[in-house]
Amino acid sequence: FEALQTYGADAIRWYFYTCCAPWLPKRFSGKAVLEGQRKFMSTLWNTYAFFVLYANICEFDASKHTLEKAALGAMDRWVLSKMNSMVKAVDENLSAYAVPEAARALQDFVDDLSNWYVRRSRERFWGKGMQGGKLAAFETLYTVLKTLCGLLAPFTPFMAETMYQNLRQEGEPDSVHLTDFPACDATKINPALEADMETVIEIVQLGRGCRSEANLKVRQPLAAAYVKGAQLSAEMAAL
Repeated sequence: FEALQTYGADAIRWYFYTCCAPWLPKRFSGKAVLEGQRKFMSTLWNTYAFFVLYANICEFDASKHTLEKAALGAMDRWVLSKMNSMVKAVDENLSAYAVPEAARALQDFVDDLSNWYVRRSRERFWGKGMQGGKLAAFETLYTVLKTLCGLLAPFTPFMAETMYQNLRQEGEPDSVHLTDFPACDATKINPALEADMETVIEIVQLGRGCRSEANLKVRQPLAAAYVKGAQLSAEMAAL
């Protein structure tokens, strides 16, 4: 109970789901609980808070729009593909009682969502009006966060419920714990797009490494940058 008061129930639950298989003995570590809280729960909450902030500023109403009618860009299609691949992995791992593997799939996706999708899409949320790429960004992030609520309900029930209560629409179940567990939509999975985006991300990471070696700040423009060995479409190259 002292640990619950210190770290919170969700953080402790997440620690036990990620540290090792449920049937193995484990030594409790407050430091490890805080690490999971920082790397996963705080990252997800910051992403959710980002969405809520700009949804309120721009008066985004999810009940008035649908994802199917949004003009999705490469980043939107990629994150929806990654999400459905992750849903499939989580469902299959939980069915096989591979709990840490399911939790890690969630953790890796949230990292991609925060550190790639949201970072690369931030300017789209700042535009005027509610149409085109901005509407697609709002619809996509709303869909992803709503899906994560359902996936996380068995893992971190209190945080999932808090997020769901602010995202639910009129007529939907009163609690995330009364909803169906999310199902994978295989039609949204695009392995080629995911592979291309992985290449883009790897290039960016290598570029940061080169900047670090040369003591060049991330925001300092370069006269030129050369990438060897990557075959990318114009859309991917622009990213």
